[in-house]
Formats: sequence, structure tokens, C-alpha cells
Amino acid sequence: MSTDLILHNVKIATNGMPSQVGAIAVSDGKISASGTNGEILRLRGPATTAIDVKGRTVIPGLNDSHMHPISSIFIPTSNFPLRITCRWKPPWHTAALAS
Repeated sequence: MSTDLILHNVKIATNGMPSQVGAIAVSDGKISASGTNGEILRLRGPATTAIDVKGRTVIPGLNDSHMHPISSIFIPTSNFPLRITCRWKPPWHTAALAS
């Protein structure tokens, strides 16, 4: 697998050990390696773009994939299908309709 992009001289927090790395390699749009500047720069090939980030912090793409589908039942504007089967109306729903 060839390395397409290297970001070096960078601060990247990880969820493992070590807790921070100084460089990453990207292949096919995904982080393929992380480590020290020396370790990652050795992966450089003729077609690799290397960017010196000059000590700045880089945050890899964050993905917040959690959700609370049960709470959408109680939101009157929700399009969640279970809303139709719910007969209980929360007090704030009734109060909002009365005002």
C-alpha cells in the first residue's frame, strides 16, 4: 500500500498509547500509520505529499454515531415511526397545545 499523504511535526491525540503522536500517514483516504516524525517520514514515496504542520494540532475526523431513538418518540415534530404508536403525551406537549 502506498502512502498518499504524510502530516508531520504535528500534535495528534490518540485513544491509545502513546496518547499523542507527531506524524500520521494517510493511504486511500484513511489513516494507515501513526508515530514519530522519523518513523512516518520513512514511509514517504515518490508520489507522497508531505506537509509540515509546524507543531499545530490536527483532529482526525470525528464521528458521533450515537443516538437516542426513544427520546424522539416524545418530540412532537419527530418523524420517527414509533411516535405514531405512542399514546402518551408528555405534559409539555399538552401545555404547548393549550397556549
